[in-house]
Amino acid sequence: MRSVVVTGMGLRSPLGDSPEQLFDALMEDRSGVRAFPEWGEVDELLCLVGAPVPQFDVRELPRKYRRSMGRVAMFAVTSAVDAVRMAGLSQELLSSGRVGVVTGSTVGSNKADEDFWRSYVVDNTARGLKSTLFFQVMAHTCATNIAMYLGVTGEALSTNAACASSTQALGTALDRIRSGRADVILAGGADELHVAATMTFDAMGGGSRGFNDRPHETPRPFDAARDGIVVGEGGGILVLEERGHAEARGATILAEVLGYGGTSDAMNMASPAPEGMKAAVMLALADAGLSPEDIDYVNAHATGTPVGDAAEADALHQVFGEDTPVSSIKGHLGHMLGACGAVEAITCIEAMRRGVVPHTRNLTEPDVVPLLLPAAPLARPLRRVISTNFAFGGVNTALVLGRGPQADQP
Repeated sequence: MRSVVVTGMGLRSPLGDSPEQLFDALMEDRSGVRAFPEWGEVDELLCLVGAPVPQFDVRELPRKYRRSMGRVAMFAVTSAVDAVRMAGLSQELLSSGRVGVVTGSTVGSNKADEDFWRSYVVDNTARGLKSTLFFQVMAHTCATNIAMYLGVTGEALSTNAACASSTQALGTALDRIRSGRADVILAGGADELHVAATMTFDAMGGGSRGFNDRPHETPRPFDAARDGIVVGEGGGILVLEERGHAEARGATILAEVLGYGGTSDAMNMASPAPEGMKAAVMLALADAGLSPEDIDYVNAHATGTPVGDAAEADALHQVFGEDTPVSSIKGHLGHMLGACGAVEAITCIEAMRRGVVPHTRNLTEPDVVPLLLPAAPLARPLRRVISTNFAFGGVNTALVLGRGPQADQP
């Protein structure tokens, strides 16, 4: 079986636009969450906080390409550009047919969707609708815009499973490279912050409601005072590459992609099942040829919902007990939806490089089954880590990463 490594990473997040900036912010315990009092104009919307990417300059991209992109695709494309640059991929390689794109998002651009429905439902007209609007709305907007912008002629796939989207993308890319269908794949995901996403969680009782006047105190993964999700935004793209291909061109190997697991609960659309979560983790470990004792850190999905965090803690405790450090970075970033898996994978790689486990922000009183939940960044050697992501509909994913041989700790 072909070995798969990571040779490039790029991201846009509420706390920085590079792996280094983001990890520094985590170490400094910064929050990317802020208040959106203007959302109060939406009758009966109770969650008025979100985690935006600050000062995002759309002029990073030429106008002729921006016309087919909503904010979600712009995050994906700019992240991909940075990842390709870090990996040192040539234009000749990108257009060789041996490079593909696999990305995911919850939907396309919510803002573009709003523009369409406002014209139709409110104004009852098609007059003035942009001809490029569909390219912004379509579910595979991230994958196709990356391919178009970078001249990637290999396969373009879109994995759209909300919060599990980009972890599914990474797992799909892993399988594609292992099978020999590609040598390099740009994999990850993106999502944009829009009041409609917050309304969706709010309608299900899953949005954070009690911290509108104290946005930096939410979300609260694993904490007794947690009251729901805070929607964030951004993008994350990793360059996955067959090891021999990467070595032949002299690329720096940042990490190894060791295993992936995915399951479906097939039980309840909104309430997760610990058994399904545990099964995804065990499948990922088996795919990597590892046991739970081989894992040095668990990056948990943990979004700050009462039910979801409790179920995940139960599943992780069954697998890892109380000896393996567990944390969630959503207390810092909010929930980046389709981007979270990729951004959290990048965080895991940076954690292995630095030899530091990030802590969980806003966690002061855990009320879940016992786990090793560091109250502050924890310095220790990290060789292998696992990252979990789960989505409504009972979708469970887990990704195992190993420390890159050339990514020495500073």
